[in-house]
Amino acid sequence: MAQKTRTAQVFDVVKVLAWVVIAVALVKFAFFPAAQEKQTSDGVDPGGSFGQMTISVGRADITNTVTLTGTIQPDEPVVARATLDGNVVRTFVNDGDKVSKGDALLQIRKEIPGDTRQVTDESGNVSVETTEPTYKYETVKSPGDGTVSTGVLVGQQFAIGDTVATIVPPTFSAVASLSADQMYRMQDAPSTATVTIKNGPAPFECSGVKVVSSGGKAQDPKSNTGSDNGASASMDLKARCAIPSNQKVFAGLQVTLEMTAGSAMGVLAVPISAVEGRYQSGSVYLPTSDPTKPEKRAVTLGITDGKMVEIKKGLTEGEEILEFTPTSNKDNQDSTNLGGAADTGGSGDGSAR
Repeated sequence: MAQKTRTAQVFDVVKVLAWVVIAVALVKFAFFPAAQEKQTSDGVDPGGSFGQMTISVGRADITNTVTLTGTIQPDEPVVARATLDGNVVRTFVNDGDKVSKGDALLQIRKEIPGDTRQVTDESGNVSVETTEPTYKYETVKSPGDGTVSTGVLVGQQFAIGDTVATIVPPTFSAVASLSADQMYRMQDAPSTATVTIKNGPAPFECSGVKVVSSGGKAQDPKSNTGSDNGASASMDLKARCAIPSNQKVFAGLQVTLEMTAGSAMGVLAVPISAVEGRYQSGSVYLPTSDPTKPEKRAVTLGITDGKMVEIKKGLTEGEEILEFTPTSNKDNQDSTNLGGAADTGGSGDGSAR
C-alpha cells in the first residue's frame, strides 16, 4: 500500500486537533457553565424613575362616532287576534297571500241566546218560550303589511285574544349589539345611521334608530336599567334601524352601523388615558413635588370619541396633568377604542414632557 503524502498527513493531524477542540468545548459547556458576569456600574437602573409624564390641557374637535357590527334581520312578525268569542263563518285570505294593513282576514260570529219567558195560554197552562237567538259579527283585520300565515278553518272557535293569523312583513332591519361603553356614548342617540354591507351596495342611511332589549322592547338610553347587574343588562341591548324599502338586502348579511351621536368643536379635551371615568364625572391627576403622591382633581366630562374626552369643568387650558392615571394599565394607556367602537379622534395641543 502506498504511503500517504505529506499533505494528507497534515490534513489528518488538523482533523484530529479539530475534534479534540470540539470535545473539550462540549465538556466545558456541559460541566463548567460560565460564571455570570458581574454587572458593570454604567448608571442605568432598569427600575429607575423617569419622572412624571405630563401633558398640557388643550383644545380639540371631538366627533362622537360609534361604529357597531351587526347583521341584517327580518322584522318581527305581527299577529292578528280574535276580537270576539265565537266561530269563524268566513275567511277572506289564504295562507301565503299578500295583504296590506287593514285588509279583512276573517269574520267571527258570536251567537247570543234568545230570552226565555213563561207564557200562559187561554186554558191557564203555563209554558216556557225562548226567542230566536241573535248574532254579533266581527271582522278581524290585518295589523300590518306582509304575507299571511294562517291555518284557520270555517267553523273553528276562538276566544277573544286568540291568535288567528300571523303577518310576516317584507321589511328588514340592521341590528347590532351594544356594550356598556357604547351605551354611555349614545346618550344622545341619533335618528339615523349609515349602513355598510361588505361586497354590497354603496353605504346608505337607515332611519328610526332605536335601542331595544333582546326581547324587542324599546329602551331609553338615558334611563337606568334597574338591574343589579348593569353590565350584563347592557350587553342584552341592541341598536336597530329600518332598512329602506328600495334597498335589496338578505337576512344574515354582516353589516357595519355607524352613528354620530354628537360633536363639539374647539373644546377643552384630554386623552382618555389621563382620566378616570368616561361619563359625566371623572378624575385627573396633577403632578406634585412627590411623584408618588399626585394631586387628584374632580372634573366634569362631556362627549368622547374613544381617544379624547371633553372637559367641561375642573381644568383650564394649559394646565399640566399626568398623561396616565395612577391606576392606568395597558388597556387604557394605548389608543384602543371604547367597547370596540371605531373612533374619529381629535387631539389636544399639549405634548408629553
